[in-house]
Amino acid sequence: MIAEVMLQRTRAEQVIPVYIALWDAFPLIEDAVADPEKVKEILSPLGLRWRNERIAQLMKEIDRREVKIPINKGELLEMPGVGEYIANAYLSLYGGIKAPIIDSNAVRLWSRVFVLESDSETSKKKWFHEFVEKITPNKDFREFNFAVLDLARKICKKRPKCDVCPINFECQYYQMHK
Repeated sequence: MIAEVMLQRTRAEQVIPVYIALWDAFPLIEDAVADPEKVKEILSPLGLRWRNERIAQLMKEIDRREVKIPINKGELLEMPGVGEYIANAYLSLYGGIKAPIIDSNAVRLWSRVFVLESDSETSKKKWFHEFVEKITPNKDFREFNFAVLDLARKICKKRPKCDVCPINFECQYYQMHK
């Protein structure tokens, strides 16, 4: 869950070395809780000071719960720094519960594939969550969500690589622009 908070508004390539440094410095979460300033120092290359504070608070909450992270969306949303994206990512990728993972990259992907109107607030809109919930499979949703995240990050970028996209035959954007 801490990795998901670290990934907010930051590319995975930037997060990986910081994540490794964090766990090298603090193999036990209670050690990190005991030194929140060192945690923030390790996280500082990622920027976003508000996020660093949330991560320190989240670690404290996880330690308080004795590493019992809930598998209930409502309870997850009550934890510091956890919003819809992080709760759904945690449930889907680690909790074995179907939950759509929607970030700006996924919005771009689905908006292109299905020619949907989107803006900077689409990821927060109920209709979009309901739509992605419907197209997320009931089985293999974890793999599906990983695939969406990877496809959006590597291929369906701001400047898409449509010619190498494995779903271009289904993509309305590609069909209109080829």
